[in-house]
Amino acid sequence: MNVDLHCHILPEFDDGSESVEMSLEMLRREKAQGVGRVMLTSHFYRTKEDIDHFVRRRAAAFAHLKQAMAGGDYPEVRLGAEVAMHRALRFEDLTPLCYEGTNVILLEMPFEPMGFWFNDLRAIIDKNKVKVVLAHVERFKSLYGKKGFEQVMELPVYKQINTTSLLEGGFFEKRALFKMVEDGDVHLLGTDAHNLKARPVNMKAALDALDRKGLGDRAKEMAERAVKLTTP
Repeated sequence: MNVDLHCHILPEFDDGSESVEMSLEMLRREKAQGVGRVMLTSHFYRTKEDIDHFVRRRAAAFAHLKQAMAGGDYPEVRLGAEVAMHRALRFEDLTPLCYEGTNVILLEMPFEPMGFWFNDLRAIIDKNKVKVVLAHVERFKSLYGKKGFEQVMELPVYKQINTTSLLEGGFFEKRALFKMVEDGDVHLLGTDAHNLKARPVNMKAALDALDRKGLGDRAKEMAERAVKLTTP
């Protein structure tokens, strides 16, 4: 089974799906592309709200979506969050932000030079109460430079890449990313889908691209790992 463990399909919640109708179509596309489980990882920003408020808002949006899905042929959907890094997180119970029923959390690193947040990330990892997945690690080199990229990639966490990066990046960027997949330096795939056009569901195209590069076995390993990490 393929799992999309990073997407923004929950309707009218963040900068992702703009309506229930769009969410349903995105889920139909996930199903058509062989995805059996979708983790709804809406953005969480600690600077904007606390965890309890986010969880309540998310539950209401999820109930609305589930009602609309009733009787349809869709993948399994479960809750999660894409959690923007913030130093307050090191002091809080992060369980409500993990993939539903697990202790696995998807973290988004800051879009700013590496600073004190790196120590805060280490503190979260060292709490040993959550397993960390770092979102779209292919962005790190441009954000943090070669040295910073290496520091983050050496952390004992799971690294996720976006399917679109395998399809639309520049020649050298894609070559480096395929090499990272081949070497086992990245562990998980996610579409990071936000809508139907600019940032669509494209899991099948990415899996096909990996297969053409002779990386079908790696893709299978990533799929199996995603199932384990998102299964309660």
